[in-house]
Amino acid sequence: MNGARTKIYVKATREINEIVYTGIEFAEFIEYSPKSLDNLMIISGGSSAISFESKFDRGLELFEGRKNVYKLAKEAVYGLGDLCFVDYASPGSTTGLSEEQIAELLYLGFMFKPLQSPFFEPLQNNFAYLAHDDGWYCKLYCRDMDDFGTVLCSKIIAAAAIQNSCEILYCTKNRILQLAEQGLLIDLEELTQKSSHSINLYSIGAYSDMDAVLNNCQTLKKEASQINQFCFCR
Repeated sequence: MNGARTKIYVKATREINEIVYTGIEFAEFIEYSPKSLDNLMIISGGSSAISFESKFDRGLELFEGRKNVYKLAKEAVYGLGDLCFVDYASPGSTTGLSEEQIAELLYLGFMFKPLQSPFFEPLQNNFAYLAHDDGWYCKLYCRDMDDFGTVLCSKIIAAAAIQNSCEILYCTKNRILQLAEQGLLIDLEELTQKSSHSINLYSIGAYSDMDAVLNNCQTLKKEASQINQFCFCR
């Protein structure tokens, strides 16, 4: 979809390190993540239509090395349907997984929720990324929720076309994640409608159906329980 999505909805649940969102594509996640994703294990869906430089461990496809991960990010992954993966620290990490952990990974990929934990000690993974139709729906488990705060703020700043002169403050990330716990809607098209260094953050409640959010965006903005602002710091 080439970064064309302009409506973002985020629902964060800190207690289980879970974030459900729409509007941020796989390539953007890879680009904006403050932690480098150098190795990915595909646990569902994935690259059956993409054939380059991947390998397999016990039937699960691996993309090892930053070069190969970035190649994957440049592909039309929307057409793959589901794209679910966990990252891992270094080549060879996956060989330390037990049979039970492999079963848990498969459950995670197909059920979009962990059987126990989304984090696996042999992998030292920071993320479990569970997406359907690239940019439309993603459930993300973050070991450090602040990492997603960086991704989200970076997307907003990039849309404002001032990314080279804008600093993402910790307090800004923390505040936006707090607001996301109540369900947060952001319409990037507002950036083209006015000359401003801020954008509205609409608190709209919890949604699991992304079409309900995207198809009713204007109504949800009008009915928001509160409206805050994201200010760009130069």
